[in-house]
Amino acid sequence: MSGKKKCVLAYSGGLDTSTIVVWLGEQGYDVHAVLVDVGQDEDLEAHRAKALRLGAVSAVIRDAKPDMLRTVVPMAIALQATYEGNYRLGTALARPFIAAEQVRAAKQLGGATLVHGATGKGNDQIRFEFAYKSLAPTYPVLAPWKVWDLAGREDMIHYLRAHGFDDDYEVTKAYSFDENLWHLSVEGGPLEDASAEFDIEQVLSAVGNRFAVGPVGCSEVSPLEVTFQAGVPTTLDGVPLPLGDILRMLNQDYRFAPWAWDLVIENRFTGIKSRGLYINPAAKLLHTAVDALARTCLNKPTYDEYVGLGRTYGNILYRGEYFSDQRGVVEAAGDAVLERLSGRVTVHPFPIPYVSRVCSDAALFRKTLATFESSDYAHADAKGFINLSWLTCVGRPVAENGDAGALEAGHPAGSDVCTDQREPARGLVPAPA
Repeated sequence: MSGKKKCVLAYSGGLDTSTIVVWLGEQGYDVHAVLVDVGQDEDLEAHRAKALRLGAVSAVIRDAKPDMLRTVVPMAIALQATYEGNYRLGTALARPFIAAEQVRAAKQLGGATLVHGATGKGNDQIRFEFAYKSLAPTYPVLAPWKVWDLAGREDMIHYLRAHGFDDDYEVTKAYSFDENLWHLSVEGGPLEDASAEFDIEQVLSAVGNRFAVGPVGCSEVSPLEVTFQAGVPTTLDGVPLPLGDILRMLNQDYRFAPWAWDLVIENRFTGIKSRGLYINPAAKLLHTAVDALARTCLNKPTYDEYVGLGRTYGNILYRGEYFSDQRGVVEAAGDAVLERLSGRVTVHPFPIPYVSRVCSDAALFRKTLATFESSDYAHADAKGFINLSWLTCVGRPVAENGDAGALEAGHPAGSDVCTDQREPARGLVPAPA
């Protein structure tokens, strides 16, 4: 048996973690590489063989997709989880599950140092290390980017070549890609400078060259009917499908739709701002559909709380707090709301996703109340509603309202209600021609 120290590396097959395999060997470690399948469109078996060639004593592939599709992904869909409104949580959904597979492998070894390839600038380091602390608090953690003297891509390539590994890595790389079953992110290159203009078509072309997926023709696209059970899609156009298949189909079919990407200036948890292009058509389509279902089936106060749960859940995942009490609390609250979100939603993908039809047994929408035509609604009832709502929302005496001159000067009064004035104050409406 080797007398070296044992470590378990979250190995991706890219330049960073490939360099780390060699570097760890120089530091006296037996490297056990774990490649975790989170839905990336890559040859994981080829990556596994590369890890062994670079010096890893073992390399295994673990499939985290079933756990993701059973736990975090349904809730991310049903609660419309986002960070800062338009960031739909790509890598944040996957990193805890990669870390969990590392910990599982380390425990099978009887304990080991846990190693990741995230830099000291981003959020992924936090997501990995929060997970390690939650699942294996006594295991040592090593993040090479925080201790080695390699400064960047060129240094890593020179390091590998100096150690006899002449793989075909690019010294400069225009973009960095990260994919899982939920999204595809594009970072680096012209995107790094928010003050600089860039060619979006060039970025999308780079994505197409990397993933060999063609554009969608708008004229060929029909509406989609999505059936939801408790906020989670179960059928597409009447065909029952596993959640993973629904996501894969939507992501592949609409990856190049004009609305499928979000260009996000992001406030990282570390305090550093960054910019990236996030391609997530399945998330956009399903969030649009489930929001329409929620607006139809939840009353106003409950809908407001539902929106808040999605925002809170997104923040928890973004910060890497997946293995936490707060996540459990939010998911329990979500379950209480989501049981009402079942029904069929018709979504049109073009020109942008919009919902044309919602059918649900739990719907609160009533045509007899919403109609402009004759109904049994008593319009006069609204008078009392307005009077009582005014007391709650405004409720200040007329004497405190100030005069019309204050309004004209742009200073808001406590209320616009005046009991003895029949016409607007002078200057608030245009003079007659």
